[in-house]
Amino acid sequence: MFEKILTSLGVGALTVETRLEKDVFDANELIKGKVVLNGGDADQQISKIKLSLIEHKENETEHSDFDEMENVLQVYEIHSEQVVEAAQTVEKPFEFPLENYEFQKDTDALTLRTYVYIDNGADAEEDAEISIQ
Repeated sequence: MFEKILTSLGVGALTVETRLEKDVFDANELIKGKVVLNGGDADQQISKIKLSLIEHKENETEHSDFDEMENVLQVYEIHSEQVVEAAQTVEKPFEFPLENYEFQKDTDALTLRTYVYIDNGADAEEDAEISIQ
């Protein structure tokens, strides 16, 4: 019981890791990989996993405290309602096309943000860099 309370606060909770099939992708190629969910100290119910492809661009707002802004290019969701048991490892494969985007700045790298929605607990998040040729 105590483990469930701690994991709902994020202590000993599920962690997420995004593993890409390769380090560099060509434009108009399928981005392939897997999301690895590592169970924490107690069972946790997940409702979905969201992958967001993000370009970082210069913030042109004068009065902002941030030098960069995020431009979300694409969102891909894995609908997966399941329980990840304590100390269990679950792998969720994914693939989606890297579309021909017009980037707002010269770039050869994007961020793939993985966000796991956890019922009654602290959500898990991770960023991975994708190199583009």
